[in-house]
Amino acid sequence: MSRQQADLVVVGCGAGGLATAVRFLELRPTGRVVVLERTSKARRGGNTAWTGSFFRLEADGAPAADFSSRMLELSEGRTDPAIIGRLAELAQPTMNWLNRNGVATQSDLTYFLTSKGPRLMPVGGGAAIVETLAARVEALGGTIRYETTAQDLVQDETGAVTGVVTADGTSWQAPTVVLACGGFEGSATLLDRHLGERGHELSPIAPGGRANQGEGIEMGIRAGAATDGQFERFHGEPVDPRTRSPEALVMVYPYGILVDHRAQRFLDEGADTPDNTFESVAYRIWRDADQFAYVIADQKLVRQDIARAVLTDREPESADTLEALAERLDLDPAALVATVEKYNAAARPGPLEVDRLDGVGTSGLEPPKSNWARPIDEPPYVAWPVTCAITFTFGGLKTDEHAHVLDREGTPIPGLYAVGEVAGIYHHKYPGATSVLRALCFGRVAGEAAAARCSTPTTAS
Repeated sequence: MSRQQADLVVVGCGAGGLATAVRFLELRPTGRVVVLERTSKARRGGNTAWTGSFFRLEADGAPAADFSSRMLELSEGRTDPAIIGRLAELAQPTMNWLNRNGVATQSDLTYFLTSKGPRLMPVGGGAAIVETLAARVEALGGTIRYETTAQDLVQDETGAVTGVVTADGTSWQAPTVVLACGGFEGSATLLDRHLGERGHELSPIAPGGRANQGEGIEMGIRAGAATDGQFERFHGEPVDPRTRSPEALVMVYPYGILVDHRAQRFLDEGADTPDNTFESVAYRIWRDADQFAYVIADQKLVRQDIARAVLTDREPESADTLEALAERLDLDPAALVATVEKYNAAARPGPLEVDRLDGVGTSGLEPPKSNWARPIDEPPYVAWPVTCAITFTFGGLKTDEHAHVLDREGTPIPGLYAVGEVAGIYHHKYPGATSVLRALCFGRVAGEAAAARCSTPTTAS
């Protein structure tokens, strides 16, 4: 086994890992940093490289008014309030830091038609974060080792983490190790273990997710770490299975009806605004519709400006009759006609308004439709196939507001930090536009902690 020495070893080349490395090098310019990345340079960046990377922030980087309350509410009180508070506190300074390091940000509308205001995002999306911060790491003297997979942590006799062993047998020794290598959405084995025997049916929403194999979580557990986050839940999104394009979202399901392969409705499509329901709808498509469903709608929807809510590069299936549409979808025509007729009888005539909850619900229908319950009766009829794609998993290592990894007694494991999706903080529902943000914020925290633990000279930041 060969041995290499560093002052900081970072596992993972996404937003969290790169933020860690850059912040460390800003404080310790002569420090030795190595970032270990399992993929090639062309495929680096994990999920970060493929996301639009919206932040739940105002134009000046300040947290949105509902930032903290929403995170706590959606987790049903299970996300550590100290972590939420620290994230809110660090959001604006982190955006300023990101700007200073060459990543511009702008306010833009999301793909939810009911969004009341824009969200902050990096110009160029998550790919801009990866490209810019990776270049900064190297410009500051750090090293990124590609096609290098971390396999285990090294610990001394006291249990402190002192390095990482990679698949080629190299032992990277360092006083601080930061795990920033994502969840386990790329591992069919771990998906089955934690989500049940159908877990492997879930495909990552983008190629970067395939690299997230869960080794960081497994390494941490072997080193004595506690876990947090809900392992049996995940952040999923409804996408078009006909395309190979990443994040081919179909966010217009509330305005029509969703049917399964038997042409039956199976949920309340209009229970709330899509930004509050898309994750649960995707989950139900996987759990209750055998991972395949169809949005059925008519020209009342087509006439709307829906381009930003439908990111697939494929046009919807279309036909002049429901029977012909069913044939195109390989559904039972009589069953689809019966489902639509039953729905139409319970719906209420009137114009379709997609930018707000309209309170137009069905009467006497099971399952009900609580909003946007307008009849589907204006041909040509349209349909988008939808399946559930997994964005990231919720379960991970237990950390505190300082990004320390905690052991099973709640004590920090010396030398070990975790940032991004390898750290489990989410329960029940994902509070949108917080994932890349928390990776960046706590990556900076971990970089500062590593700098404080380093023996090489420091400098003013």
